[in-house]
Formats: sequence, structure tokens, C-alpha cells
Amino acid sequence: MAYRKPKQSPGYKRNEQSALARQIQADLQKLGMTQKELATASGMPEARVSRILRGGKVRLTEQDINQLALGLGKTMAERDNLRYLAWPELYEIDKALKRRDGCVFLVNCELAEQGLPLLGSNFEE
Repeated sequence: MAYRKPKQSPGYKRNEQSALARQIQADLQKLGMTQKELATASGMPEARVSRILRGGKVRLTEQDINQLALGLGKTMAERDNLRYLAWPELYEIDKALKRRDGCVFLVNCELAEQGLPLLGSNFEE
């Protein structure tokens, strides 16, 4: 008899969702939408929406967030909040950019102090 690997790891917990997944679930409930309806409204494959909402390992893209926000009828500010839930470091980067008037060097100094990834530069060295 061949050994069969379990479909879920023994440490899997059903309610281990990301903050983004929890927010989208709450939005769906508030709007009375299903995952399938969200997939249709956002133009995303239903399987991808399902993976995101399960909170599993999904490499999210900016396009994913934009499509989900569109499907949920979010404003630009609400879309940004979804981005911050997906990538919390973006909140700090955006905050630093506003404080430092977009100067990459000053922003990088601030981000380095917080141990966050630095922004790239368009200048050749």
C-alpha cells in the first residue's frame, strides 16, 4: 500500500487567515456577495479568489488587489487599505514618502532606521 500524503499539514488551522482575507470576507458578507460573484465581478479566476480568502500561501500582485477592490466596489482610499493589509510595509513607505516630499534618499534613511526594505533609485551609480 502506497503512503498517501495528507491534503493539509497536521498544523493547519482553519481560521488562520490573513488580515486581507478577513477584510475581504467581511466585505463579502456586508455586500451579500459570494466568492463566485466576487470572482466574476473582479475578473479573477474563482480558484485564485478562493486561495486568497483561505489565507493560504498566495503570491499577491498589485493587479490582484486592484481587481479585488474593483469587484468589491472600493474607492481608491479603500483600495489602498487593502494594499496595506497585504503588504504592511507599504503603509510605512507611503507615510515616509508623504513626510519627506518624495525624496528617495530621505525616505530610505527613515526606512533603514525601521529595518524596512529600501526604495530603489533611477540613477546609475
